[in-house]
Amino acid sequence: MSGETKTVIVGQSKPLLNYVTACITMFNSGADHVVLRSRGEAINMAVDVVQVLKKRFVSQVEISKIQIDGENVVSRDGRQLSLPVLEIELSMPKQNPA
Repeated sequence: MSGETKTVIVGQSKPLLNYVTACITMFNSGADHVVLRSRGEAINMAVDVVQVLKKRFVSQVEISKIQIDGENVVSRDGRQLSLPVLEIELSMPKQNPA
């Protein structure tokens, strides 16, 4: 599984620690990069996930790329909406074998 990039879609319906646990699990299973993708109001949650992950659980995780974009979606009532999209790519530094 080495060299893979995994994606976590961040929403607002689940607790913050669920997303943190998903990131840790992906890194432990061999993913080199984990991308947190969020839209609209869930962008705050994605930023919080990165902060908690770095400060409490995996201090060596690095933010390797941040991408800001927009996306057009149709709401439940049929209106066209333009939502901001944030993707935060996290990576673990390569450790040198002793």
